[in-house]
Amino acid sequence: MMAVEDSGISPVSEPELEIKDLNKEGTLIFEAHVYVKPEVEIDDYKGIEVDSPDTEVSDSDLEDAIAELRERLATLEVIEGRPVEEGDYALFDYKVFAEGVTAEEAAGSDVMIKVGSGEFMEGFDEQLIGARKGDIIDVSLKVPEDFPEESIAGKTATFRTIVKEIKHKVLPPVDDNLAMETTSFETLEELKEDLRPKIENSKKSMAERETVSQLVKKLMDTVVIDLPEPMVRRQIDSEMEEFATELRMRGANVEDFWNSIGGSRKDFEDSIRERVEENIKSELILEAVADKENIEVFDEDAEEYIRSNASAFGGDAEKLIEMARERDGLSGIKANLRISKAVDVLKDSAVYTGGNKTEEEGESETAIEDNEKPVENLNNASTDDEGEA
Repeated sequence: MMAVEDSGISPVSEPELEIKDLNKEGTLIFEAHVYVKPEVEIDDYKGIEVDSPDTEVSDSDLEDAIAELRERLATLEVIEGRPVEEGDYALFDYKVFAEGVTAEEAAGSDVMIKVGSGEFMEGFDEQLIGARKGDIIDVSLKVPEDFPEESIAGKTATFRTIVKEIKHKVLPPVDDNLAMETTSFETLEELKEDLRPKIENSKKSMAERETVSQLVKKLMDTVVIDLPEPMVRRQIDSEMEEFATELRMRGANVEDFWNSIGGSRKDFEDSIRERVEENIKSELILEAVADKENIEVFDEDAEEYIRSNASAFGGDAEKLIEMARERDGLSGIKANLRISKAVDVLKDSAVYTGGNKTEEEGESETAIEDNEKPVENLNNASTDDEGEA
């Protein structure tokens, strides 16, 4: 560890040791080979032209927000006297026959689907259209190879289906009652006036993320960064572990997940590799900007950040600071604050076209959406050399 600190390098892999000599005095001489963080040289990072997304709240934005409220209050009402139509919700039981044999494990009861959504099985919905309540119909289709019930997977099967009920979605009318049922307001106009600033803030946040993404993407196109495989591998492994943990919390496991989608761990890793590589390159570019600007962040800055965000954890600020010190959590917060300051440099010097520059409110976000925010490092001490301030 002392040798690494003295050398000034930032290793991104475990060392590979090669014994060179062991002399009579018992002195061991060895070489340690490690992959190091790539050095990124960046010069023209100011005055970058970017599109400035529109942040004005339009009538269409308000209509979309009202539509979301209506969806929350939507009800399903039973339909009598007509057959199933696309867009209806059908409740049914079914039994499956494949090659003349009943597949008992594949049967289902009280299944409800939105007709036309394709959520049950491709080709199933269309054959329900025209059926009436109480009808028994045979739906014939090819079962996907990855169907959970192996006895019928890949076979042409008949789903003997009894339609038990037909329903359709009913949305509440757009009037003052909608405001009273969803909020404390008494009129629709009051509700719209309350929604307008919230939508505006949301659009500004999205606009800022898009602006930063454009800035970093344009910088990324100007530099060549050769990422060491161990650096990428470590991030992929970290995301895979997070994914596995999330599945466990839901009472599932990774193996069952792979089986359900007919894939493998490698397939999943391949699907996220490009994004992981772009995120790492983005962070390296922002660190290079911070280096050029001689941006420094101190423990006091990280502690003040914790104090400002302590309410997010519902805890005592000083206790959180002490916890961060004990777990070396301040270094991760400092690294992210430093990147945020680099983002500010890019935004402040950018040339905005196609609209007005968005107002900046609160802390700047990093360019990497998946990158941990400073406050998220309170309970996860940073032990990586990369990203240290």
